[in-house]
Amino acid sequence: ILIAGAFGTSADWDLVLDDLARGGRACAYDRAGTGASPPAEGPRDVKAIAHELADLLDSLRETAPVILVGHSNGALYAEAFAALWPQRVAGLVFVNGVTSNDLADPVLIADLTHERRLADLAADVGEMGLAPLAAPSVVGVEDLPPEAARRKIAALSRPRRLKVARDEDRQIAPGLAAVAALGGSPPQIPTVVIVSMPPTPGPLARAWRAAEIVPAAKASRGWVLDAVGATHTSPLSRDRAYVAAAVNWLRSEKPLP
Repeated sequence: ILIAGAFGTSADWDLVLDDLARGGRACAYDRAGTGASPPAEGPRDVKAIAHELADLLDSLRETAPVILVGHSNGALYAEAFAALWPQRVAGLVFVNGVTSNDLADPVLIADLTHERRLADLAADVGEMGLAPLAAPSVVGVEDLPPEAARRKIAALSRPRRLKVARDEDRQIAPGLAAVAALGGSPPQIPTVVIVSMPPTPGPLARAWRAAEIVPAAKASRGWVLDAVGATHTSPLSRDRAYVAAAVNWLRSEKPLP
């Protein structure tokens, strides 16, 4: 199950889906009110989104444990789901993941606060009717296939979709504490983290890596993949071999007792 990050949609995963489908079933979905999914009543907090994923799996009659792959903020939703229903998770992959471990570093909290301000700005741009002009350049840096790029541009051109994405982003900071209170990602779940690193990382990149590797370090079976030279989004496109390697490793792991 592939979970997009802030302002992301299932279109982000099109290339990864093609890779993973060669070795088994894979599913990318749009959260309520994003992409092609209709909105839902109620708050857009982290626990609510985890419950929506549980409802989705129930509707698909998916009872076997699943591998959750979360990119950026999507990792926090995966972590929340795993903390609530560890028996339903066969493995975790966090791709440049935001997780409850970020709470320990004020530098990361400041960076997430900056992201929230950008989310507010994106919603304001949508209200002013300028989103269709800005969306192509934003999506262009992701190097998605043409059809996937078209779907994501369409989603980011709609003010209502931007408001939902903004509301999700506003709940990330309180969500860190909520998931930490649940215990974070359970150590018995095999966990892989993929960390994009510049060739010469600065203090912020090093701080992110220190927090991102914690779930794999505390897992009974963990793997850290340093994607040197990758960007925040390139593991979904140019550098997606890291995601395939992570998922294939988890697929080969023996089931949890």
